[in-house]
Amino acid sequence: MSSGMHARGDRSFGRSAGTQTLKGAGLLAIAVIIGIVLLHTAPANITTVSASSTSPPTTKAPKHSTTRTTVTQAPLSTTTTAPPTHPPAQVKVAVANGSGVPGLAGRLRVQLNSAGYNTSIPALNAPAAVPVTTIYYVAGYEPDAKAIASGQLSLPATVVKPMPNPSPVPQAATQGAEVLVIAGADIGGITTNTTEAPAGNTIAPSPTVKSTPTTVAHTATTVAVHTTTTVKAA
Repeated sequence: MSSGMHARGDRSFGRSAGTQTLKGAGLLAIAVIIGIVLLHTAPANITTVSASSTSPPTTKAPKHSTTRTTVTQAPLSTTTTAPPTHPPAQVKVAVANGSGVPGLAGRLRVQLNSAGYNTSIPALNAPAAVPVTTIYYVAGYEPDAKAIASGQLSLPATVVKPMPNPSPVPQAATQGAEVLVIAGADIGGITTNTTEAPAGNTIAPSPTVKSTPTTVAHTATTVAVHTTTTVKAA
């Protein structure tokens, strides 16, 4: 409507404005309906990607399963069983005197024989004087040597040692003895048992006394003089 003009008195302007309003409302309703239809008919695989999804995925290494096997070890036994001794009659013993005391080896020999040991080897003299008694043994006769040390001579086990090579006494003199006792000055005053040996266990004879006849010539008279030389026993 131009300036200076007035609306018609038949209200045609009001009807025109109402018609335009209804058209606009109808178009708006149609647009809303179309939008709803489009939302329902859109493809299902369209997803909304957020900004945080652009970060590369983090891959965690799979955890390894570790199986532990526990092995229980039985405790080691510290108990040691000592080998048994031989019957005394099966143990051949040689006794050598290194004490400097006359007759000590012979007395010890009688004592060991009375205890049942095989003392068929005569008493010997050691090549040199020794201050401490030592008892040697061949392989397999250590228990017997210790039994002689403690049971017969009251000596500690420390005096018992393996038979060295060469032997401290010539092997020809020991005649294959399994145990060799070298009496030292530490037992020079020992009191030994002089009981006779049991039956069946014979002691070899001690060294004999030698006799040498000496003839002295006199004028018209011959006198026979006998001298006696004694061999000192071990």
